[in-house]
Amino acid sequence: MSLKQFRQRITSLLLFFLDYQALLHCFTFLVLSISLSNFLEKVIFEEIPVSIGLIAKIFLPAFFLFIFFLVSYSMFCHVHFFATGLKILLLSNLLFLSVFIFQYFKISKAVQKVQSFTGLNVSITGVLISQEKESTYIISPQGGQVGELIIKFDHIPVLHAGQKCKIKGKVVQPESFEDFDYRRYLFRKGIYAILQVKEYECTNGGNIFLEARYSLERIVEKSVPEPEASLLIGIMFGSKRIFLSEFNTALNSSGVSHVIAASGYNVALVAQGVDLLFKKKGGKGILLIKICCIWGFSMFSGLSSSLVRAATMSTLSLMANLFGRESNSGATVIFCATLLILLNPFLIHDVGFLFSFASVIGLIFFPKCFENIKSSFLKDSILPSLTCILFTIPISIAFFGKVSVISLLSNIVIVPIISSSIFWGLGATVVNIFVPLQILYLIPYIQLTVFKNLVMLSSSVEMVELGINEGVFAVAVYLLLFLFCLYNYPIEPSNYYSLQAKKI
Repeated sequence: MSLKQFRQRITSLLLFFLDYQALLHCFTFLVLSISLSNFLEKVIFEEIPVSIGLIAKIFLPAFFLFIFFLVSYSMFCHVHFFATGLKILLLSNLLFLSVFIFQYFKISKAVQKVQSFTGLNVSITGVLISQEKESTYIISPQGGQVGELIIKFDHIPVLHAGQKCKIKGKVVQPESFEDFDYRRYLFRKGIYAILQVKEYECTNGGNIFLEARYSLERIVEKSVPEPEASLLIGIMFGSKRIFLSEFNTALNSSGVSHVIAASGYNVALVAQGVDLLFKKKGGKGILLIKICCIWGFSMFSGLSSSLVRAATMSTLSLMANLFGRESNSGATVIFCATLLILLNPFLIHDVGFLFSFASVIGLIFFPKCFENIKSSFLKDSILPSLTCILFTIPISIAFFGKVSVISLLSNIVIVPIISSSIFWGLGATVVNIFVPLQILYLIPYIQLTVFKNLVMLSSSVEMVELGINEGVFAVAVYLLLFLFCLYNYPIEPSNYYSLQAKKI
């Protein structure tokens, strides 16, 4: 491809944005939301006084984005973008201001309320959301005015997610460690205090979705030994499980910890299950059933950030079909990310959400650049894993400053095993609800034993630390991936925007 043709591709992309200005609004919202999370953190968490300069910093990146598009449209399209760009900038800021005010007062009110109880003994009633450690849980108090709370026991209690608990204890502030700002980490997750438990009383029935999940978890735990049971439960239902310290460290250092959580693959299985149940019948009713089942499964699995992303994106696509319109995968995922970050600007610091978003973007565009590959093994197994690794490595380096040199090989080998384990595990679990046939778990058990051994083996290879600026590296890698996809993505000669670009 010549430089002229590449320029035409850039021009056609800009013309596409000009027709679908909702995407330009999305880019502006994303930039503003990232700035908003930093502002809330500085003002509420770090208690830096609000100033004109601090507020100006929120809108400065959006202004630079406006200038970028102004120059780009002038250079490539010979279009005077000032009036259109200004309209987009003003409308985006108008919507953003309402979100800004809402988020600021909501978080500051919750933080102030929690701080007024710090050091005091209180009594709360709420639902256990998840188990973090053997004696540590997250609880969602009734009313939700103080956010979620970490509750710590001085012993190991026999509790599970979904139970309704009445707890008496002392409210304390989280403490950071020497090499980890734990208090900031919790603040970004909407947790502002820790409750040291003195008395508690828990009963079943707090959350029917989490209770149902626990019942299925018990079936797996009775049939499969650890850690294979927890691995299977994690990949099928998205439950956060407690592993032995050595194995947990191995999962992180091998670069495959992301696979033991429910994700878009699980959501796709739910949609396929609805199709199978209704024998692929069409109609708006089936689309609505799919949406309900997808969100039912997401609540069942605890509404993790990756699941919410997958469920929201699937819902947007199904809603488009519901109204007789075709959905554009790339536009849908950008709109989905914008919507979720507007609702929770701190998602920008959630590694799981970023991994999920980057992987999906990569899988939409990158594999299509290799359509000439004939080998089905390369296209179906190697290329998807390679794509996910390439598009998530910059995030891993930006957050942790390290990269696992073995993670590519680990993911290529392990991801197909996990996909098959979900299929066999779900089948065995459904049968065991009605008839106790533990032998049906033999296949996923063998697969997950192989997974466990591969994790332990790959974790022995030390992670490589880069001696460069992590942020600059991440931006450079994503810029190269963007240019590669823009250069190689297959476009039909009859494409409307390509034809328009040739005329300019």
